[in-house]
Amino acid sequence: MAKIEIAQAWDDANVQSLANSTLLAVVGGFLDAFTYVGHGHVFANAMTGNVVLLGIYGIAHSWQQSFRHLPPIIAFLMGISLARAILLPRLRAFFRYPYLSVVSVELAGFAIISLLPEKTPDFWITTSIAFVASMQVETFRVVNGRNYNSTFTTGNLRSFSEGVFDWIFRNNLEDARSKSFDFGVICVGFFGGAIMGGFATSRYHNLALWIDFALLLIVLVRLWPRSKSAKAELEASKRGANPSL
Repeated sequence: MAKIEIAQAWDDANVQSLANSTLLAVVGGFLDAFTYVGHGHVFANAMTGNVVLLGIYGIAHSWQQSFRHLPPIIAFLMGISLARAILLPRLRAFFRYPYLSVVSVELAGFAIISLLPEKTPDFWITTSIAFVASMQVETFRVVNGRNYNSTFTTGNLRSFSEGVFDWIFRNNLEDARSKSFDFGVICVGFFGGAIMGGFATSRYHNLALWIDFALLLIVLVRLWPRSKSAKAELEASKRGANPSL
């Protein structure tokens, strides 16, 4: 149990880094562009857009168009539930490293989807991506101690704007500067991912997902458990908190 706690302490600290958070934001922007451009103008992550389009097409009695946006919403809800289930105490023995588990599921999903024939119905692709993307958004939620979103950007833009405002008009300059920088980088990363996803999908179709696969592979390597490092960092933090140790 102690080894699990030590590894998890390192894991929690590492996953909050700006580098990992930005890479995940790039992945999120890429996925939305991938499904929107290549698979029926359905969003992989932006459930707000799917809910709005579901309602608009429903009112217009365009039922086929409307229900195209329903399966990703259901898949999103199921992915959130699975991501939370991994964190249950009774399952922690099987999922010692929840962050790695989620990234591994995403990698497997992207690899399979990228190899599907071009004639594969959009339903299977959009729902699968919505499922794995929702696991990412539920699991990776903090950057340097602040809440953020790795797969859509409305809240991140709000946090960036708050940071800039506080930097200009309030006294806590260091915290505001750090906040505006972190969220500015994440927003730019998401935007860059969307551009890259739209460009790659229009040219390489499903194979474009290998770009996201490569980005997630970098995240996986960066998150790989290092229990010895975790133990050293944990002991150092304890000594700092209690100099008598």
